[in-house]
Amino acid sequence: MKINSTEFAATSIPFVLPDGKTLTDYMGVRLQLAVLDACGENIHWVGCDLGLQDQVGNKCWPATASWQTGALNTWMTLDFWLDEATLSSWFAGGYTGDLSLLVKVGRQKFVYLIDNVALIEKTEYVGDSSQNCFGVNLSGAEFGGIYPGVDGTHYGYPTYKDLDYFKKKGLNLIRFPFRWERIQRVMNGELDATELAKMKTFVQAAEDRGMPIILDMHNFARYSFDGGTTHVLIGESSVLTAEHLADVWRKLAREFKDYTNIWGYDIMNEPYSMLPSAPWVDIAQVVINAIREVDTETPIIVSGDSFSSARFWVEYSDNLRTLVDPSDNLIFQAHLYFDKDYSGQYLNSYDADEVAPDTGVERARYFVEWLKRYNKRGLLGEYGVPDDDARWLVTLENLLAYLRDNGVSGTYWSAGPRWGNYKLSVQPTQNYTVDRPQMSVLEKYTVADDNSSAVESQVAESPDNLQVSCQGRMVVFRSRKSCEVNVWNVSGNLVRKVSVLPYAPSHITLPQGFYIVGSEKLIVR
Repeated sequence: MKINSTEFAATSIPFVLPDGKTLTDYMGVRLQLAVLDACGENIHWVGCDLGLQDQVGNKCWPATASWQTGALNTWMTLDFWLDEATLSSWFAGGYTGDLSLLVKVGRQKFVYLIDNVALIEKTEYVGDSSQNCFGVNLSGAEFGGIYPGVDGTHYGYPTYKDLDYFKKKGLNLIRFPFRWERIQRVMNGELDATELAKMKTFVQAAEDRGMPIILDMHNFARYSFDGGTTHVLIGESSVLTAEHLADVWRKLAREFKDYTNIWGYDIMNEPYSMLPSAPWVDIAQVVINAIREVDTETPIIVSGDSFSSARFWVEYSDNLRTLVDPSDNLIFQAHLYFDKDYSGQYLNSYDADEVAPDTGVERARYFVEWLKRYNKRGLLGEYGVPDDDARWLVTLENLLAYLRDNGVSGTYWSAGPRWGNYKLSVQPTQNYTVDRPQMSVLEKYTVADDNSSAVESQVAESPDNLQVSCQGRMVVFRSRKSCEVNVWNVSGNLVRKVSVLPYAPSHITLPQGFYIVGSEKLIVR
């Protein structure tokens, strides 16, 4: 359809819905647009609004605006996301007969073409079933504020005892924060052998227990060259650039890529206040490219800008959807706290911060809906509540149920042996025998829903009563007794040896294919 628009005018396009359908059955509308003549205007971008009109002229504008950078005689694909509440309200008022779409392009007089108008079906976000689990942050290696500092004084690594506790709770996904200044003391230098060995010891202990690990560089897009007194922002000067971050991650990936339990490379915790000349999206792309030079399989986790805020994800992190991973294996990470200023400091009471049972759900929705809209995988890498008011636990539980139902994994902030009396901590007390109050909620939520079509198979082996479930690429082993399980491929080669503790599920991730466990065949899809 060729259109000669006038300034501020909307063009009406007749539109027929499939039988039995209304627009509330769809999540959006997609169309292609090409500007043939800008009538003397200079095109830098083209903005477009989408509305509805019935036969007697009643109008409704239920969609978010869409815009793209453009050029003459070039097709642009524009997506419009429908607000169901606005649509439902308008339909309740009683529209007349068939609908037309209203398209309003920019604020100029344009000559343009519209083609391939299509509805976008509502879909359930199912993520990757090999990723859908819950866990905690195990802090300590990032502590201190003095770099590199002294292990045992300024910082310290979590231990196998911490892993054993959270494994028994079913919270298997471990986000493992560390500091750039400790693992790489000089830009472009080799990784520090001592710190690398400590990191590998922890990762190996987790692998032995079937617990996936997120390697989290906890640096806020900054590096301290003076021991912690000041911090330089990536892109602020030539002393710290995207290429420097790419270098350290290239080396880390080379060291950790052969472990079987790396859930993802979390390339930077909570970047914020980035420079316009060095935006986070550009830095992340450089790092992605570098990692893929040495590791094409491990997922890469990209945190959102502006402290990775889930509530403000669309405002500050929407551009991350333009990132390109040659392996198509990105996971996007948001963080969420319930206090009034979103900081997680919890300086005020539940009442003073005006928190409600659904505060977490409402804040998470901006991130989760973005994941659905663009078919992305997500992680809520930090969330936490104080232990001083039971109402915080209700808000936490509602958030976890929402994440579970939408297939989004999460790691609670935080645990680790160096927290002391920190009110958000879920580190157990009295030699791992007494749970913190938040654990009563956390241990209810260990696996996010998997809505994929992966087949689940069960295997029983006497006398251990071993059960094996396969959901996507994640294989989960459960047993009433301690046992060692061998996983073979169909060629007769031993692929993995898994240690299973009583009533404590062990998780491994396998490539797609056929495997043998005991006398049974396992299909990993």
